[in-house]
Amino acid sequence: MRVAKYTRRGLLLSLLAFAIATAVGDLRSEAPQLVLVLGIGLVLLTLVRGYYVFRFAGIYAAGPNRWRQRYFLSSTVGALWWGIILLCHVWLVGFAPETHFLWLYTVIFCSSVATVFAPYHRFLAWFISACLLPAAVVAFLSGDILGTIYGAATFIFVWLTAHQGRRESENYWDRIAAMYELQQRASHLAAASKHSEAAVALTNEFIANIGQEFRSQVADSMDALTLLEEEPLTKRQHELIQLAKRTGGQQLKLVDNVGLFARVARQDVHLRQGPFNLVKAIEKSFKFAADNAHQQHLELNFQIDDNLPVMVTGDNRRTGQLIRNLVDSATMIAHRGELWGQVSFEYINSVEGQLTIQLRDSGEGEILPEESELFGAFSRLDSTQVTTGLGLSIAKGLAEIMGGYMQLYSSDEGNRYQVAMKFAIEPNQRIYLTPDRRLQDHEVVFLHQGGLFVAGLVQALHSFGMEVASYNWSEVNRKVAEESLRQALSYGRLILLVPAMGDRQLLADVAAILIDESESESPLLCLGGCGHESDFSPLQQALPSPRYLPRPVTRKELHDALIERLFGSAKKVSRRIVCRSEEQPRHRSLLLIEETHQHGVTEEMLQALGYRVDVASSIKEALERLPEGGYNLLLVDCQQNTEHSAQIIESLRRWEADNTPGDRLPIVALTSTTREQFESRCLAAGMDSFLTKPLDRESLRETLERWLGGL
Repeated sequence: MRVAKYTRRGLLLSLLAFAIATAVGDLRSEAPQLVLVLGIGLVLLTLVRGYYVFRFAGIYAAGPNRWRQRYFLSSTVGALWWGIILLCHVWLVGFAPETHFLWLYTVIFCSSVATVFAPYHRFLAWFISACLLPAAVVAFLSGDILGTIYGAATFIFVWLTAHQGRRESENYWDRIAAMYELQQRASHLAAASKHSEAAVALTNEFIANIGQEFRSQVADSMDALTLLEEEPLTKRQHELIQLAKRTGGQQLKLVDNVGLFARVARQDVHLRQGPFNLVKAIEKSFKFAADNAHQQHLELNFQIDDNLPVMVTGDNRRTGQLIRNLVDSATMIAHRGELWGQVSFEYINSVEGQLTIQLRDSGEGEILPEESELFGAFSRLDSTQVTTGLGLSIAKGLAEIMGGYMQLYSSDEGNRYQVAMKFAIEPNQRIYLTPDRRLQDHEVVFLHQGGLFVAGLVQALHSFGMEVASYNWSEVNRKVAEESLRQALSYGRLILLVPAMGDRQLLADVAAILIDESESESPLLCLGGCGHESDFSPLQQALPSPRYLPRPVTRKELHDALIERLFGSAKKVSRRIVCRSEEQPRHRSLLLIEETHQHGVTEEMLQALGYRVDVASSIKEALERLPEGGYNLLLVDCQQNTEHSAQIIESLRRWEADNTPGDRLPIVALTSTTREQFESRCLAAGMDSFLTKPLDRESLRETLERWLGGL
């Protein structure tokens, strides 16, 4: 393209240069016929060459090799013809002004096209030689000093230009080859990347589908275990059922985490922005994770700062998943000792803030490696513990999606985890807790055995306005602690016992003292760890109505327990009136649409709750039953295909609009999928509520009563 561009300019300039030289020079008068022949030849050759260069696009696309060969041939002949024109001027008129003009123009033109013609260095050498060498030979042999200089300089110019053209040609084609190789590699990499992305997408889809299939089967098994639990069984059989349910729960958690990790890794997590109770969500997540910690006899406690806003805007579900994955991973890394969590909130401005969760262990477990090693999807520590990187990777990814971060710190004193998330603050806030004024200036004797959480409990008691006398029940301070306990018994002060996890010494010693002080009526509250409830029975016999509260406790639970123990305040009665009689549900009829009626677990569970249940195996059968059934509620056992489930709900709502427009039946979906699209799509189709499998008996009962309570 560049050759054609410069050739078009050269053709026009060459005609113009010949016309000027002919007009101002003497050759026209000395050899008019020769000038006419030279001019006609130049015009004809210009027309032939112009045919190739002015129609470059069409001719080159039709046949590049043929075009190139003919262009090179015609251009070489044209250059030779121009060399003859220059030769005639040198031969006939000598070094007159027109000869100087044509010679200088030729050198300038050849210099300007040298770089353009360089990729074809042989053509460049022939073109320049044909233009200049005939006249240079005549000038060199003329015997004139000026001619000799012109001839020698021209020979040197032609040689240097040809040499430079050859070097540039080699470099040019080397670059072309390198570029072609890079393009080939880029093409291969793009194809490999596309293939890899397709393989990853297929793998993710396979994992998601097989995970949901597995989840559905495990959920049915756990529902069956729930039904079996209601049967008359021995204590040992109940323990085995609980073990099977715990194992199934761990399997479900692993399936959910694998699917969530795949979505987090490809940034395919959609946050649902809505107002929710932040304090309640954090407390629920920590207490849920505490069950797993207690199973391996790990002490887990937490404290939420008073300045935390109750209502925020964000994704309630993802916040809970982040906290549970973080605490579960920290539990597996610590696997003994103690975990202590602190939750704080920093106001960025009046409408937004950053929630910070800090977890630290007592340093009795594993020491964290580098972050890059630990955040691998399936990284393991150098121990017998199971995979820990999956949960931490999910927590880190969710924190970053929610506008925050996750950091890990490790030292000889233990491991520390810090997670931050951003939330919008709701303008209409709720009051989490207003401390009862009766607690102010009330004295409490706080007996403990140490731990990271002790300072947090003391701080919570101080926030209620109580005066706290804290004593460590250890061998060093035993005598002082016993004396303080006896004084508290004599004055009737509140006694708060906090035994260490797995230690029975504090409860046994206090029980022995209470038996000696049998006339004491001091109120007593025990915040026991895992396994302490059975050790509390001697205290129940020694004191009237002692209160036991398992750890971890929320600030509100501690406050209400203190009020009840000190002042005997009764709990508030719920305003919701729900009939608990066994006869009432039997008059309520439910229609369960279950296309894969393989096990009948859901039907059995509904019947165990006292409802009359009809099962339809298809939407067509359900629509046939609806006119005569007199049903009070519809349940749809949804499959993994969200769109298909939504179509079933839409069909039910269309039938309802056509046949009973004034009577809207509640529709509750039962699903084993954890995909975000399910809820929004089925709610848009007309679903009222949904429950995730495995079904919890109490959750199922509460959901049904919520929708049937007014019937």
